[in-house]
Amino acid sequence: MNDRVIEVVVGMAGAALVGWLIHRKQQQRSSAIASGQQAGVHCMLKFAERGSRWKAGRLLIGAGPLVWKPSFGRKETALPADLRQAELRSPSMREGMSINPASRIVECESSDGKISIAVMPPDLDHVIKALKGA
Repeated sequence: MNDRVIEVVVGMAGAALVGWLIHRKQQQRSSAIASGQQAGVHCMLKFAERGSRWKAGRLLIGAGPLVWKPSFGRKETALPADLRQAELRSPSMREGMSINPASRIVECESSDGKISIAVMPPDLDHVIKALKGA
């Protein structure tokens, strides 16, 4: 009996700690962006002209142009300066298999073509504001 109570208490304490750490990281990111410092927002990007694969990485928001830093491999890539939001939508069933179904997809257009950015709702405002400021 006591074993189960201890397991539940430890599990709840672990969940509370994880929740606190995530909230703290979001607060740090928000304050860094507000003060003009560069901060990375975790998201997935899909370039329409380069194929239909979603690539994980960070969108670096702050002073200067928007920069995409992939999680694996290549160097940072500066996104087009004329990048603008065209549409905001939820992922389709098919897209939900490769990206988080709770994310939101920001469809963007530029002179270089279409770019899709999948971002989680807590970071959505940062991405939309950065696109308006780009």
